[in-house]
Amino acid sequence: MEDCCPVDDLVEYGTKLTKEEEGDLINPTYYKSIMGCLCYLTCTRPDILFGVGLISRHMEKLRSSHLKAAKRILCFY
Repeated sequence: MEDCCPVDDLVEYGTKLTKEEEGDLINPTYYKSIMGCLCYLTCTRPDILFGVGLISRHMEKLRSSHLKAAKRILCFY
């Protein structure tokens, strides 16, 4: 994440996150750790609230696309 480029939009246009997506399964502990940090961050950054709410809906079958969306929120400035 140190070499990431900042993005202008919070969620990529046309992004649909579902449980039945294809892709690699990811470590749920790592994803939930990122989600906890993002939820805490919404207290001071209410502009990311929509994106955090969008990615927090899918916590059962986590795929690489869910992690990509979470990392995009971290790159938002």
